Amino acid sequence: MVNRSFRLLALLIGMLCATLPARADFSFVHITDTHVTATDQPDSNADKNAVLLREINALRRKPAFAVLTGDVVEVGTDAEYGIYRKMRDILSIPLYAAPGNHDVRWNPRGKEGYTLGTQQPLYQSWNRENVHFILLDSTVLLQHWGHMHQAMLDWLKADLEKVGPNRPVIIGFHHWIGREAVQVDNEAALRQILFPYNVRLFLIGHGHSDIQWSVNGVPAIMAKGLYQGSYNLIEVGGGQIRVLRRTEESKAPNIEVISVPLLRPATPAWSADVQIENGRGTVLARRGDLPEDARLAYRVNNGPYRPMTAQGEGWTADLEMSTIIPGEHVVTVQATQVDGRAYQLPINLTLTAPGAPRPAWTANVGGAVQSRLVRGADGSLYVSTMGGDLVALDASTGRERWRVRTGGAVFSTPHIDNGTVYFGSADHHVYAVDAATGALKWKTKTGGAVFAGASTAQGVVCIASVDTNVYGLDAATGAVLWTAKGEGMYQSKAATDGERFFVGGWDNFFRAFDVKTGKEVWRNKFGESFYYSPAIGSPTVGGGKVYVTSNDGKLHAMDAATGRIVWEVPGPSLGYSGPLFREGRIYNASLTPTGRVFAFDAETGKQVWETPTGSVIYDSSAAWGGGNIYVGSVDGTFSALRATDGTRVWQYRLGPGHVLASPATDESRVYIASLSGQVTALPLDPGRR
Repeated sequence: MVNRSFRLLALLIGMLCATLPARADFSFVHITDTHVTATDQPDSNADKNAVLLREINALRRKPAFAVLTGDVVEVGTDAEYGIYRKMRDILSIPLYAAPGNHDVRWNPRGKEGYTLGTQQPLYQSWNRENVHFILLDSTVLLQHWGHMHQAMLDWLKADLEKVGPNRPVIIGFHHWIGREAVQVDNEAALRQILFPYNVRLFLIGHGHSDIQWSVNGVPAIMAKGLYQGSYNLIEVGGGQIRVLRRTEESKAPNIEVISVPLLRPATPAWSADVQIENGRGTVLARRGDLPEDARLAYRVNNGPYRPMTAQGEGWTADLEMSTIIPGEHVVTVQATQVDGRAYQLPINLTLTAPGAPRPAWTANVGGAVQSRLVRGADGSLYVSTMGGDLVALDASTGRERWRVRTGGAVFSTPHIDNGTVYFGSADHHVYAVDAATGALKWKTKTGGAVFAGASTAQGVVCIASVDTNVYGLDAATGAVLWTAKGEGMYQSKAATDGERFFVGGWDNFFRAFDVKTGKEVWRNKFGESFYYSPAIGSPTVGGGKVYVTSNDGKLHAMDAATGRIVWEVPGPSLGYSGPLFREGRIYNASLTPTGRVFAFDAETGKQVWETPTGSVIYDSSAAWGGGNIYVGSVDGTFSALRATDGTRVWQYRLGPGHVLASPATDESRVYIASLSGQVTALPLDPGRR
């Protein structure tokens, strides 16, 4: 009986201990945004960072390690990473790093360049005593924005299952979540995975601010760049996580920011809903376990939070319906307690309206989509994914016809010619596949990732690689016919007038090459520095001219044969979207807060019309169909504008997922996709599906 009682007591003690975090006693440092540039001269970022790294080495209580949450370098060149490694070696403790947008956006090797340059994986986890640490990759190749790709989320789920629900978890990545301006478009998917686990702290970069906030009751901290004088010293011990901030003003980590218990406090149970009756919307929240003095607010998508009013057993607010367009929306209700803990509940909302478009079909291709969709003459819609696939969908139903898997992300816009689809992959290869079946015809290796899209003329495939070479390949066999050397990476699609190929790159040059020989016919230099190269928006050809945008916001029209500049438009901000030539006009979207779209006379450059879409447009370029111009905004707003005068014909809100891709059209539908991997087919005529 005694032994049985003892065993029962031991079992109860074991169960109790399993719910409590084991004792932990160590410290570590959180740094972010070192932004190392290609100079190690005095007063460079590397030099400023080095001063603080030596300060960290000299801290009275030596930290166990340091965590760096992204933007390790400025543009990702080999020279920058070489200087970074020298700077990093100043630290006398291990350094764990996560990538930031600067590390992969202009990197000549993309994410591969980050892993080679930092000698770190894109995401990883490790333990220190009883605390589990995770670093994630929130970056989007060639982009400013944030997204958690599916393969990593699958890894995260498996990693946390091994950890269990009780061990304290500290997690870091670059782009913020849980703040008003949405950076990570699928943060809801991340939060859903994390919810059952004892996540105690988020370490964030990107914002260059010494701030803190709360994500579903879990504190999140940010710091200014290390070179700006800030870092966080985080002490773990006594059942607490204590965050001490160092700033340029304090000169030491002595500002206590927050103290977090290792044991997760109870999460309040509460609920929220949206009700729509007779065209009027109401947001309701029911108190549940929330205290009466909690402050509640709601927002629609990534708009500002609006306060809710306490009423009865909860809170209520009128939903601002006048500014909500038809489509898929997320209403987020946030409850903030007096101790600063904030909890968010997302509510999916679908709105329809008479005469508004409704999807004919949707399909998910299983990987983020960033490039232009292409409608083939055989009834297929070709979609490239950052998951490494080229997918052919039946354009009438959305059903998958075939899929080609590669060894790397496929950013390259597919190009169709004579029954063959040509495209590149981050696995360094150019592919040619049968348009009807997806069967491989050939693949040719280059010296680096192939983000750029192809063009064809006279049996030659022109495509550029991040190895800085432009390749002329035999369309039938893939044999290299010629190469032309550039001075930077390439990511945009080549264009042709049948005699010349036109290519813009991250070396500020826009070049024309002879189709057969690859000899450079002419070149123009655009943009006053690297950042303003004619590199993102793909060129287009029409009326004997070639048109391209540069990232200083300018649109350039050149004589295709000679390169002579016929006219230029100074902007504003026309450099991210590529120009569309149609019936004597150029249509171009701009990177402006209101997402302005312009029409210009193709002969003179004179502006014909200008229309704001109301939402920021980044890389999405326009497509023409049924007399309208179609373009996507980052937040998922998809717009149809009348080509003749710019009148906004209709708008539709796509489901969650940044829209950076460009649409395709046919005689009855327009097709668009997002980083969520969802492809949506909408009717050109909203009166029919």
